[in-house]
Amino acid sequence: MPRITRRTFVAAPASHVWPLAGDFAQWHPKLRIYADGPEASPELVVSVISRDDEAMTLSYHMPDPPFPIANHRATVLVEDAGHSCSYVTWQAEFTADETLLQQLEDSIGDDVFALALDRLATSAQDAFGTSQQA
Repeated sequence: MPRITRRTFVAAPASHVWPLAGDFAQWHPKLRIYADGPEASPELVVSVISRDDEAMTLSYHMPDPPFPIANHRATVLVEDAGHSCSYVTWQAEFTADETLLQQLEDSIGDDVFALALDRLATSAQDAFGTSQQA
C-alpha cells in the first residue's frame, strides 16, 4: 500500500501545537472540523477515525477523495522535540494505480501536506511566541 509522508519542525512545544493540529480550521487551507468530522466542502468529506490527545494523534478517512485513490487513511502526529520544539508528521496510506504514484506524491505530499504543515508551523509558532510575551 503506498504511503505519503511529510514532516515539519515547529519552534513551539508539542503541548501548544497539538490543539492546533487537532483543529484543521486553524491551519489547513481547506479542511474544517464539524460534528461529523472535518470537511472542506460537500465534495470533500473526511471522517475522524480516532483521536488520542495523550499520544497527540488524529487519524481520518476520506471516503470520496479528490485524487484517484481508494482505501484512504491519514494520520497527523505531533511529537515533542525538547527545548520548546516539536515535529508534526502527516502520513496517508491508500491504494492507487502504480503509474500515478509520483504524481500523487507531488500533489498530495507537496501541494497538500507540505503547504498545510507550513501553515500549521507558522500558526503554532506565532501563538507560542504571543503566549511567551504575555
